[in-house]
Amino acid sequence: MDRWYGILADKRIIAGVFLAIAVVLGGVLWYLEKKATYQTLERLSDQLSMGLNNQLEKERSTALRYALILSQNTALSDALEQEDEDKGFKILSEVMESIKLHTDSLIRSQIITSDYIIFARSWDNSYAGMPLDYHRPDLLYFQTHKNPRSAIEVGRKLGVKATVPVYYQKNMIGFVEVVSFFESTQEYFDRLGIDLYILMDERFYETAVFMQENPTIGKKYILANPKYTQSDLKLLNGVDFKTLKTARVIFSGGRYLFYEPMVNGEGESIGAFVFSLSPKQVNTYAHSDEEDISFLIHLSRNELYDVMVKKSLDKGQFQSVYDKELLYLKDTVSPEDREVYLQEARERLNAYSKEELIGILLDYKVTREIKGEIR
Repeated sequence: MDRWYGILADKRIIAGVFLAIAVVLGGVLWYLEKKATYQTLERLSDQLSMGLNNQLEKERSTALRYALILSQNTALSDALEQEDEDKGFKILSEVMESIKLHTDSLIRSQIITSDYIIFARSWDNSYAGMPLDYHRPDLLYFQTHKNPRSAIEVGRKLGVKATVPVYYQKNMIGFVEVVSFFESTQEYFDRLGIDLYILMDERFYETAVFMQENPTIGKKYILANPKYTQSDLKLLNGVDFKTLKTARVIFSGGRYLFYEPMVNGEGESIGAFVFSLSPKQVNTYAHSDEEDISFLIHLSRNELYDVMVKKSLDKGQFQSVYDKELLYLKDTVSPEDREVYLQEARERLNAYSKEELIGILLDYKVTREIKGEIR
């Protein structure tokens, strides 16, 4: 009998050992799986951020280039100086129609007087004569700065606004502005099957009068998306934004949500961008090649190069975005505006040292060369 008890005790010990090993292995596997999931989400968050910043930079750069070109239109600046609104609207409309005809791009532009009154607007001139001072505090920037800027700003509506001051005999007479409302950025992520929500801080409710009918999300944000479903609203209203903002990614409502801050030209937080992906999308991405950075965010090598060097180019050589765009615009200036452009370029470049000019020329040539070769 004692022998059987001994055998039974030995079996219990062996079973206990195997159970302990199974528990340890299970714990290790659980840890490794969680770690792998975290790394996947972290990597995906970084790529979503890169894709978003790349698209927003395209919107800002495109808007600024068109605004700079418009600001060099002497007929338009003459109409502004002469306070001839009808002439200004006619010229602006003709230029916009020409752009649409030759590029198939819908560009919204407007002219604003130096005392912040709408002078002409290409997409709806019924607001000509309307003051903007209360709705556009960002224009106060030009009281102390002469350089143009392009940034996400809150006006009557949230959007990317590229603003260029216009001068007549060294006196500022107004502004040329090109506006976009994230259409190209949202279309880009739509094509990838990724939901992007654009959220403006609720404290701008009184300023953004054209968004006061938009849905409020959790009494914290106002949804800027022109198209949305009830499912979108249900998902967003169930989000703990405090946790999402801190963690950058959470699982809520059966979706993975990724957070990116939205800031204006002053670096002030004015809202957020939120991505929504299904578990299936994340799982597919988790089993992709870790080195394949374009698996989900389909950036070309040219675009990846631009993203990686942008900060060093902007901060390392050029003193302002205006100076960089001025150099890139040299081949687009019309013959009648060539002399004005050259004078402006000389004035800006005189502010640089010999070493800085050499650095700009080298970076410009290298960038042009690389963009021509990378496929």
